[in-house]
Amino acid sequence: MDAFSGRPVWLASVSLRAQGGRGDHIAVGKWTMQELTQGERLLQQALKGVGDEHCYRLFRMNITLCLHRAVKPEEEAGLPKTWPAAIGGMAGGPVRVLRARNVPNPVAGEACQQMGREIIIPSRPDLWLPSDCGECPPCQARATIAAALECQAAAQGVAA
Repeated sequence: MDAFSGRPVWLASVSLRAQGGRGDHIAVGKWTMQELTQGERLLQQALKGVGDEHCYRLFRMNITLCLHRAVKPEEEAGLPKTWPAAIGGMAGGPVRVLRARNVPNPVAGEACQQMGREIIIPSRPDLWLPSDCGECPPCQARATIAAALECQAAAQGVAA
C-alpha cells in the first residue's frame, strides 16, 4: 500500500528556525548541505534503537525533513491487537524523496508531478504546503490507497 507495503513505520521529523530557534521556520529547500546533514543526524539519533536502520526513506516536506524507518518484525508483533483497526490515513505525497534504502519506491510514494503550492503566510511564500494535482500517476495511486483505507474502515466500523 505505502512505501513500506502498508506496514507500520517509525517517523521522525525535524524543522529549522532562524535566529537560534526563535525566528521563522526555514523552508527545507533553502537548507544548506551542512544543515541537511545535521538534520539527518538528528533524525537518526531520534530513532536510535528502534526499527530497521537498513530500511528507511529520507524525504522532505516543505518545512520538515523526515525519516521513515521500517519497524522490526518483533516490534510489529508487539503492537496491540487493535492496531490494524486504527487506520491513520495518509498525509499526502512528499515534496521530494532524497534517499531510500531497501524499500520499494511505489508510485504513491513519489511527489506530485504538477504540485500546487498553498501559501499559508503571505509574507512567507517559501513556507508553502504541497497540494496534489489529483491527475498524475502518484496522485491517482494515493487516491486509490485512500479509497481502500476508507473501505477497510467502513468494513471494520471505524472512521478513516
